[in-house]
Amino acid sequence: MSNTADPRLEEPTRPGTSAKYLGGRPYYQYLISFVIAGVFLYACYSALAAILLPNTVQTIEFQHYFSGTTVTTLDQLTELTNLANDVNAGTVTATSEQAHLLDLLKQYEAARASSISNMMIVGSFFTLFAQPIVGVLSDRWRSRWGRRAFWIVAGAVAGAAFMIGLRYSTTILMLTVFWTTAQVSLNFMQGPLSTTVADRVPAEKTGTVSGLSGIGMMAGFTGGSVVAGILMNSMGLDAYFVFAVAVVVGALIFVTFAKDRSSKDLELREFDWIAFFKGFLIPLRDHDFRWVWIARFMMFFGYTAVTNYNLYIIQSHLRPAHTAAEANTIVATLSAAALPVQLLMLAFAGKLSDKVKRRKPFVIGASLVIALDMLVPLVVPTLPLYFFFYILLAAAYGMYMAVDVALFIDVLPDPNAAGRDLGVANVASNIGQMLAPFVAGKLVAHTGGYSAIFITAVIAVAISAAAIIPVRKVK
Repeated sequence: MSNTADPRLEEPTRPGTSAKYLGGRPYYQYLISFVIAGVFLYACYSALAAILLPNTVQTIEFQHYFSGTTVTTLDQLTELTNLANDVNAGTVTATSEQAHLLDLLKQYEAARASSISNMMIVGSFFTLFAQPIVGVLSDRWRSRWGRRAFWIVAGAVAGAAFMIGLRYSTTILMLTVFWTTAQVSLNFMQGPLSTTVADRVPAEKTGTVSGLSGIGMMAGFTGGSVVAGILMNSMGLDAYFVFAVAVVVGALIFVTFAKDRSSKDLELREFDWIAFFKGFLIPLRDHDFRWVWIARFMMFFGYTAVTNYNLYIIQSHLRPAHTAAEANTIVATLSAAALPVQLLMLAFAGKLSDKVKRRKPFVIGASLVIALDMLVPLVVPTLPLYFFFYILLAAAYGMYMAVDVALFIDVLPDPNAAGRDLGVANVASNIGQMLAPFVAGKLVAHTGGYSAIFITAVIAVAISAAAIIPVRKVK
């Protein structure tokens, strides 16, 4: 049977574009390979941001500040941190030698937070327009494998190569360069991969696919943290190799098992560079798109401000303090504990939003829960309550991500420019992720603690909830 007669496919009206999957084997094959690719991609993001980079940074900064002192291992910093807490509480008086070490600890804490924040803002700055640019390029790409496949594979391969560069970086500058190039490359994979939902999934299934996409994202984030936490304690920085291989495998699985139609017959207008750059502003002129964009920006700002410093929060904010090795294990345990509720919410919320034909209550409700939840570790900074905080955060964020992508697709100003417009939507994520660690790092450096970033996160996520209220086209 020819593809034009296949009842499982909705043929495109524009030559060179993708058919939409109405059901059956093509739909499920696409869905499974899409989720797998997403899992491996987001596992890389999580492993790098949550475990590998923070460990690499604190190792470099530790050598800088404590080389030649009596403090020879990262684990000894836990004793210093507990001593600092006792001194601040007035229960202990430090000796002159201890006072010197406590001063070094304060400098180390500030440098560690600042280095991560500077790395993140540089990396995010260069990735700011990566997804919109690759979105436009892939919208116009002619190939026997379709418009998106080349960019998905090329982004994964380049990202893997630069991740290996991270493994052998010995300075903060080297880390920054390789983190930036790896992040740009992975964005070149992520943008076209996400756009295949708009290309190949009919409107009545986008909520379900968005929810499953969110499951892949959160499973990747969780799995990445769990695996990286375990591998970091067992094989050290060689863990970078595991994730470099995984992202390439994920990309190859997708382009192999979710093959697209040829785009060689794609009809294109003459390329106009001025119109190209102006095009990034077009979706933001749309009332609903603009408000959803603002909401996503504030959500990612608030969420990232806390989660990017998770490893350091466990070591320095919770009482009592924990060693670096313990923190790696705790992050992995937290992620594993949060995964079941997260997957449940992702699967439930997207499908339910399709059924009731509503998006706004899910996004607003999830945002409000996250804002309130951020108060827990601020008020009671203990490990048991941190588990409660993290599990509730995972559930609410799972609901948010399950519906947020579908909401963006619902308010797209021009479905024929989905690659560009969804790329612009992802700029909101990138800007939020760029500014949050920078602001949070400066707050930690100036206040000497992590309480300020929880307060900042509460305000940002509350604004995110309020920004959804003015949206008109979607209930």
